[in-house]
Amino acid sequence: MKNTDIPDLTFPMVEYGRHQTPWDLRIFLYRGATGENARVVAEKINSGLFGDVIEERLGLVNDIHAVLISALVSGGSPHTARAAVRNLRTFWTWADQDPINRPISYQTVESTYRHWCDYLIHLYKTKSVSGETMHTLASTVASVLNRVFERKTSLLETTRVRRPKKPRRAVGGRGADKSSLSSALEFGGLLIDVINGLSADALLGPLPVRIKLRSGQELVEWSGMKDRESLVAYKSGYKYSKYAESQVRAAREQRENNTSMSRRFPLANLRLEAELLLFISQTGMNLAQAYRLKISQYSYKSSIDGYEVREYKNRKSGEVLFEVYSEYRRHFEAYLSWRRKFFSCSQELFPFVRINGRSDINAPYFTRFRNDICLRSGIKFVPPSVLRKVRVNWLLKRSRDPELAAEQSQHTKETLIRVYEEPSLQVAMAEIVQFWPLHDPSTGVSGKESVAPGICDGVPELVSNIPEMTPVPDCKTPTGCLFCAHHRDIDSQDYVWSVASMRCLKMIVLQGYAPIQKGKVDPAAYVDLAIDVLSSKLKWFSGSNALRKSWVHEALERVDEGSYHPHWKYLIESTCEV
Repeated sequence: MKNTDIPDLTFPMVEYGRHQTPWDLRIFLYRGATGENARVVAEKINSGLFGDVIEERLGLVNDIHAVLISALVSGGSPHTARAAVRNLRTFWTWADQDPINRPISYQTVESTYRHWCDYLIHLYKTKSVSGETMHTLASTVASVLNRVFERKTSLLETTRVRRPKKPRRAVGGRGADKSSLSSALEFGGLLIDVINGLSADALLGPLPVRIKLRSGQELVEWSGMKDRESLVAYKSGYKYSKYAESQVRAAREQRENNTSMSRRFPLANLRLEAELLLFISQTGMNLAQAYRLKISQYSYKSSIDGYEVREYKNRKSGEVLFEVYSEYRRHFEAYLSWRRKFFSCSQELFPFVRINGRSDINAPYFTRFRNDICLRSGIKFVPPSVLRKVRVNWLLKRSRDPELAAEQSQHTKETLIRVYEEPSLQVAMAEIVQFWPLHDPSTGVSGKESVAPGICDGVPELVSNIPEMTPVPDCKTPTGCLFCAHHRDIDSQDYVWSVASMRCLKMIVLQGYAPIQKGKVDPAAYVDLAIDVLSSKLKWFSGSNALRKSWVHEALERVDEGSYHPHWKYLIESTCEV
């Protein structure tokens, strides 16, 4: 068969960079062509170095091409199609190079695929590839062949390839699972410092740009040029030439004074990297989705914790594009203002300046932050996937509501728990502390949460041997709950903190009472009694053992610093305002 008789197996709808080689599935029709360098394989095919077309492959390759084209036309990701072509080449190359000469056609491709999966398992067992790589290669090729043959069950299930199970455990001991959050916060501080240091005035000002970090460090940026101190004297041949050196320095001065984007684009790209990473951490979008966003007019609608950002069209808000926290809205609008000054003609929300012919469809790898900024600042780089995972787990810990966290993160509840949730030692400890007081038969009560710190059974009963002015016990007010015979303490630091915070509230309330006339009931007496009960509880905890004493010490210090227990925080703040 001649090359002219082969159908078009290219992908005209895919955008390529200036130096990128367009995809062409014609290489799958020739034995050994898939293992050749993509830049020269077309020339070698045309020169006949790979022989004639293997005609039994033509129908299969044509259908594979149709499946990939259909996925792209229906809105599929070019990254997914690129991975499919790459992994199919790996499969084809193995079949062509195998000593047994594995055939690939409609009738034989499934059998050859199973043999290839056995080969991948061998590579995995000999530690030549990771388990993830083995499974990714096998599953990607299977997904294409499944659609070609319209299989109801995946071809992968007919093999012995399985995704290796990863142990799900908390990372380390106490406080270890907080390390990812602290690393993300530290990295977020670096992003903010870089963004603030690369303002519009800085980009248009003299070089170098000096970025001040909150750690006290300073990043010196020459916009792609070497700093002056590293300039070596220019030499012409074997003789030193002052004139040549002066020419080099004059050219450098001209480049330094050039404030156009052709010279300052490294600084602009650095800020865009920081803005994109910060955007992902605040919205929870994946990198490819965030990178493809277009610039438009935005409208903001208040939501639970921030704003729904919608596209503004003809006085009617469109669908929700993404959600941001209220604190990020001000920063996002500042970024849009900065962007308008330099990229008003671009349609991309994050208009990176591309060089060397790289395709605009490829999301950035954040090379400057990975290999330069983070190394110089001594801060660990946190990739977009980890930023999203940290955000999801932070939402889970704060809300304890998987459905809410899944909705905020644009996942199903099942996906969030299976892929994103990380076991937390702190959460487990808190749940255990809450579980046992509710189910421990030694407490003598059913373990319902009371309105005051502690637990009760919901049946008020007056404590014996108490003063006449004691409030009537009830399950409606915290003060009344303290004088109930069924009230129980909880042996935990959180409970001690709650007791100290309630005592602080009662002291503030007591200061607000005015003196009363003789013969009338003094309401302050009830508050005084409550303070005495709470103080006695703290005294008992402090005197029982060293651990409980440290709880009391920590609780009192928190209250003195204005850090109140969440159950009493808003009551105390509102009382102080009054």
